[in-house]
Amino acid sequence: MTVPIKTDSNTSAYGGSALGAYNGARYLESLRDGRNEIWYRGERVKDVTTHPELRGIAESIARIYDMQHDPETRDQMTYTEENGLRCSYSYFLPHSVEDLQMRRKNTEIWVDEVYGMCGRLPDFCASMAVGYYDLRHELSQLDPDLGKNAENYYYFARDNDLCISHSLHDPCMDKSLRPSQDPDRCVRVVKERDDGIIVRGARYNTFGLFSNEIFVMPTYRFIEGEEEFALWFTVPCNAPGLKQIARESFANRGTLDHPVSSRFDEIDSLVIFDDVFIPWERVMLYRQVAAANNLRGGAMNWASYAGTTLTQTRMKLLISVAHLLAATSGTGKRANVVEILGEMCTYYRLLRSSFLYSELQASPSNHGGLYQSEPEPARRAMVTMISEKYIELVEHIGTSSLIFLPTEQDWNQPELKQHLEVYLRGKDTSALDRHKICKLAWDLTGDGFGSRQQLYERLHSGDPAMMLSRAYNTMDLSDGVAMVEKLLDLETPAGKPKQ
Repeated sequence: MTVPIKTDSNTSAYGGSALGAYNGARYLESLRDGRNEIWYRGERVKDVTTHPELRGIAESIARIYDMQHDPETRDQMTYTEENGLRCSYSYFLPHSVEDLQMRRKNTEIWVDEVYGMCGRLPDFCASMAVGYYDLRHELSQLDPDLGKNAENYYYFARDNDLCISHSLHDPCMDKSLRPSQDPDRCVRVVKERDDGIIVRGARYNTFGLFSNEIFVMPTYRFIEGEEEFALWFTVPCNAPGLKQIARESFANRGTLDHPVSSRFDEIDSLVIFDDVFIPWERVMLYRQVAAANNLRGGAMNWASYAGTTLTQTRMKLLISVAHLLAATSGTGKRANVVEILGEMCTYYRLLRSSFLYSELQASPSNHGGLYQSEPEPARRAMVTMISEKYIELVEHIGTSSLIFLPTEQDWNQPELKQHLEVYLRGKDTSALDRHKICKLAWDLTGDGFGSRQQLYERLHSGDPAMMLSRAYNTMDLSDGVAMVEKLLDLETPAGKPKQ
């Protein structure tokens, strides 16, 4: 493999000048990189930053990138590297609990600015780059070039503040067949060259239309004989042969009627790898089945830390919307409503407490020694259990007020507005404000956008049953079993004869 050399100057490991933390203008310009295989509604999109149904999220992300240079938030979002570059805390390598907390404060700014709506913010996949870097020694044991590739890519991404998305999940095809039985099921290598590999297949992706590059790493567990599918690599979004077919957008709708979906729809897509060339320096794992199965968590644990931060913001938003629905409808003191709000707050506080505790228990990882919050599979399992329930609880408080809502155009019609101001008013609030609260609740629950958000939150880590199984399988019950054995003086503890 040909490996680029890391430099300590302001020169990217992949060539060219390193520019440090993005601002909004530079980010938007980076998306005008000649990518000509973005497809929406059967048509090629020339520029996602100007397309009426796609540009909203690009503009929202650009605004947050500008905050990296705002004096009020600059020091919370960026830091100065040893090479003199101002870099994003999304790429910061933590060597202490305090370092980890600095990363979280940056993540909190990102997720708060999108109100917990975007599951794959740039900060999320930047954390994966940190995870790859942390795995560099184990990757080097597989092949020295692989570890060097992971290290060099991290420096390249950090020094240029790359906006990265990921493609981890394969299309939902015939799941009764293994990849070896239906090779189209998973991305695979179809040709090996002196300078790299050719890959073919498809993957699901979120935010790829608005990212610079894509991480590709399988979630499927392979068996011997399926080496061609065991691949980790990165690819620029303008690579020849790379196509993205976007789902229908929820944006390009008025902010009064759709306050979050009009601005924060991150757009999912099907990514097609139509014989795409991947240079060796972009390959981080190659044909190692066991490693592909076992090392993935070492990268994803970092991203999960960012993802859980976003989940907390989304939960708090839903609780607050439910609270305002109750307060403005005069039902806030009813026992059943208080019970619902208390249930929502209980879930949030449990998740938040567990998250902060795991941060305080952070220790050097078993891979590369970077400080990592204590992994807790039960947190993700709990989210899969309550994701649908949160939506249901908001609907129980909002009831029919979420359905019988006029539109922005009706409010702009004086003949109608005079009636709306009478018959839509709430308790201690104006009719328009009550309308806005109800519209937000609908956008988050009953609208197609809200349904997508809930489904994504519940499923983005995989099968919920597997999440629950992992919570059980990683639980150390030895002390509890010992208590039962002692209490009952069991002759065959845990159902097994004593040795």
